[in-house]
Amino acid sequence: MNPIKIGLIGFGRMGGFYLDELLKSDRWEVAGICDLSPEARAAARRLVPGAKVVADERELLDDPAIEAVALCALADSRPEQIARAFAAGKHIISEKPIADTIEHEWQAVELAEKAPLFSTVNLYLRNSWYHQTIRQFIDRGEIGELAIIRVCHMTPGLAPGEGHEYEGPAFHDCGMHYVDIARWYARSEFKTWNAQAVRMWSYKDPWWLQCHGTFENGVVFDITQGHVYGQLAKDQTHNSYIDIIGTKGIARMTHDFKTAVVELRGTTQTHRIERPFGGKNIGTMCEKFARSIESGVRDETLPTFRDAAIASEYAWRFLQDARMHDMPAIGTAEELEEIRDRRRTMKNGYGLLRKRA
Repeated sequence: MNPIKIGLIGFGRMGGFYLDELLKSDRWEVAGICDLSPEARAAARRLVPGAKVVADERELLDDPAIEAVALCALADSRPEQIARAFAAGKHIISEKPIADTIEHEWQAVELAEKAPLFSTVNLYLRNSWYHQTIRQFIDRGEIGELAIIRVCHMTPGLAPGEGHEYEGPAFHDCGMHYVDIARWYARSEFKTWNAQAVRMWSYKDPWWLQCHGTFENGVVFDITQGHVYGQLAKDQTHNSYIDIIGTKGIARMTHDFKTAVVELRGTTQTHRIERPFGGKNIGTMCEKFARSIESGVRDETLPTFRDAAIASEYAWRFLQDARMHDMPAIGTAEELEEIRDRRRTMKNGYGLLRKRA
């Protein structure tokens, strides 16, 4: 088959990740790249000499030769891009969240569910080998009845005010991944919740949040997320895991962003599996999406716009619940500026902004 012609809209950090993976695959041809930054466009021309490189996204969205688009700019740009892409008959891969407000997200869901086209969202944890392995173990009945889902993801990560304002505070921008994966494991909808947050460095928005609650099927969850984990430590580290507890056994995972370790302790089997972490699994998502377009049958494991809207809405609900409680402001603006200063020159750390030569 001829490769599918795709246009990248937004060539910052995430757009760069997409390009790296798309260029590895013979299923895709990167036919166009759009970015407002002259520096980003210059980099795009060097990396993909044959692509149409533009500053106006309409040149890609209105190009009949381009069959699909990857939306990698900030969330406030996506509602118009999604509407225009569907109207032009293009398949869509979108970064999350799919819009800048809940109302706009549900409008995008309506468009996606009416369009005779394929769409998906980069809720990357669903494509990871470790979560797929754990869920298959659960489905075999090895841990008995699923009872408790515990998720934690704390890194130094992006500091407040580093350009993701439309994506919301850390628990929305990053944390909605963990809201989504908890729901994916539970196979149920959220029923109750109670959240506690902290305004680290006295920033206007919380940068650490923990929420616990229940799903409609009775499964209990707790989710902890924050980009607050030792921002100024001499040697940075992180704490990231999932802990699945059943009535008979358990399954858990930890990682160091290089290697993921899955431990499975069931009624008849015990396993310890170490494999490469796999990053954001963009290549896996793009391969599934290409196969869907080629076959005309959507891969059912691909996250939908509806999945993204639900995860986004509940991340916002949990943040709002935290605001209803005491939300301490700890630390100073001076400390935050020290963190930002350090991150501007960091070459090895967490959540670094992608810089191209």
